[in-house]
Amino acid sequence: MKYIMIIPILAFVGCQSSNSVEKDKHEIEESRRQLTEESIKGNADGFDDFVTDDIIFLRPNEKDLDGKEEVNNYVSGLKDAFLSIQVDRHPINEIEIFGDLAYVRYRNSYKATRADSTSFELERKFLDIWKKEQGKWKMYRHMWGDVPKTTDKE
Repeated sequence: MKYIMIIPILAFVGCQSSNSVEKDKHEIEESRRQLTEESIKGNADGFDDFVTDDIIFLRPNEKDLDGKEEVNNYVSGLKDAFLSIQVDRHPINEIEIFGDLAYVRYRNSYKATRADSTSFELERKFLDIWKKEQGKWKMYRHMWGDVPKTTDKE
């Protein structure tokens, strides 16, 4: 009889955990969307709400940006460096949550015009680590690399 009572309880706990993970994934995805919007506007104040104080940007072939001040200066500079940026956010490739930490792997495509009026298109792949602080998911580490362009000959 004890086992019959335990099975429904375990099933209920399992559903709660699954619902919580799905809610966390949704919150991370929504925060990622808002981060993208604020960064392409060069709005460091809006961006600031979605990153930890000890955020680090691990940039390819460049110095890491360490902490909110350096990251905010970088984000603020985007509005002067580009006349326009259009972002196509691809669906998340992978997201795994481990307690108050999560990693997210995804891609974005960009069409942009620099301040000197030159244009370019590129696709980037990202790997982010998110941290839950005071009940809110925030970006903790952010790294990326360009996706090589393929040609018909490849």
